This record gives sequence, structure tokens and C-alpha cells, in this order.
Amino acid sequence: MKVGFLGFGEAAYELSNGLRKEGLKHIKAYDVMISHKTAGALIKKRAEEADVQLVASVRELITDMDVLFVAVPASKALEVSLNIRSELKGESFLYVDVSASNPSIKQEIEKELQKVNIPFVDAAMLGPLPVYKHKVPISASGNGIQEFIDKMTPYHMNISAVGSKAGDASAIKLIRSIFMKGIVGLYLETLQASETYNVSQEVLSSLAETMDSHNFMDTLNRLVTSSAIHAERRAYELQNSVDMLKEVGINSDLTKAAKEKLVELSEVAAVHLQGEKPANWKDVLNYYRA
Repeated sequence: MKVGFLGFGEAAYELSNGLRKEGLKHIKAYDVMISHKTAGALIKKRAEEADVQLVASVRELITDMDVLFVAVPASKALEVSLNIRSELKGESFLYVDVSASNPSIKQEIEKELQKVNIPFVDAAMLGPLPVYKHKVPISASGNGIQEFIDKMTPYHMNISAVGSKAGDASAIKLIRSIFMKGIVGLYLETLQASETYNVSQEVLSSLAETMDSHNFMDTLNRLVTSSAIHAERRAYELQNSVDMLKEVGINSDLTKAAKEKLVELSEVAAVHLQGEKPANWKDVLNYYRA
């Protein structure tokens, strides 16, 4: 098995490091920043640590290749795919895009690669790579999904097929990011406020007691369904929170957005709610569809 990485940042380094320890012997990589004074030094250091052969061009990278992992910034994913396509001279390999591009970009890449008979995988890595390395949970879709599973699960990669259509996996990752990245903003707003008012211990202890009392799904259902009934009151309470933050000069963008979301919920719930708390979050979402 011969594996390549286009882009050798943290993701490629952690994946290759893990795969090497599983016994995969032939790994090479190319990164456009290889000659950069600072970034290039880190790329070379990581390649040496992972025993990865660095090559001088895309052309050299794709020659004699079984699986190509493309680990570039999302803004460059389509451009890179077109560059690779232009370098092809009859080669055939599995193209695995692990960038955080949006679904439409992944679909466009697959469409372009189909023209030259290159199978494509939209691979979304759903966990911290320094922790999981090559065993990071991967949701995958695209026309090359089965080949990806067949070739890489012997090296203990943790791959789950989520659909044959490119973009399905990326949709999962980006929707998950709404929560995982959005909650960081809420954490920061909460921490800034609690520190400013010198009540951090009390606020965090109270939050921990509430959030630790039930599992994630129970908490999600409880908060969403109860908010369908109490959205108007909770929105008013959040407006008071916004006013409080404004008084002490703290940015309240996330709190404002949460308040507006509750206002929207109160409006749709007023039309559809029949006096009883919805059974689960899906019932609440149905209010928006009706």
C-alpha cells in the first residue's frame, strides 16, 4: 500500500504517524510551504518524526500512488483538485479529501475527478487528531467510499460510511461544528461576564451541577422542549443579560443571537403549541416545517 499526503500540517502528520506505527511503509508527502523559513522547518521536522518521504512536486507525489489524502485549507480544496487533475498522466488512485470544505465544494471536486476516472471520498474527521491520530472517527461519503474502507480499515482507521453522495460527510462535520465551535463562544461570553462580576465560582458550580445531572441527549431534549413553552420568558431574561453585558462593555453577540432564536421559537410555538410540552426535539422542529 502506497499512501500520499498533499499538505503536511497537523492532520497529515498525525494520520501518517499513526499509519506508520500500524506498519504502513510507503508514505510520502508534498506541501507547498516546504521552502518557507518557519513553516518549512516544522514540515521537515514532522516528516522526519513520522518517517515520511517529502517530495518536491505534486507530479512526484501522485506518481505510483494508491491512496492520496488531500489535507489542505478548505479555501484551497477545489483549486488543489484542479491542479492535481492537470498533473495526471494516466495515474489512478483513491482521492480522499479531509478538508473542512462545504458540501457543494466536495460535490464539485468529485464531479471534476469523475471526468478522469479518479474515485473520490469526502472524509470528515470528527475528533482531535493529536488524541486519536489515524483512529480518529471518520464519516465518509462519495463514490470511492467502499474502496476507502477496504484499503484503510486493515490499518485500523475508524471509517463510517454515511452516504454515497459527496458532501454528506462534510455536512455532518460542519453541522457538528455549529455546536462544537459555537459553544466556545458561549463559554467565553459566560466566563468574561462571570469574571467581571467576580462570581465565576458560583456560576460555574451551578452550571456544572445542571449540565452534569443528565446525559447529553436528555439535556438536549429537556432544554429544547421546555423552551417551546417558555421561549418568550427566556428571551426576555436573555435581553436582561444583554443589557447587563452592555453596561460593563462585554461583547454580547452570542447572547443576542440566542435571544433572537428564542423569539423566533416563541412565534412558531404560539401557532402550533397545544398547551402541552412537546415530547421531544423533533416535535419542536416540526413547528418550523408546518
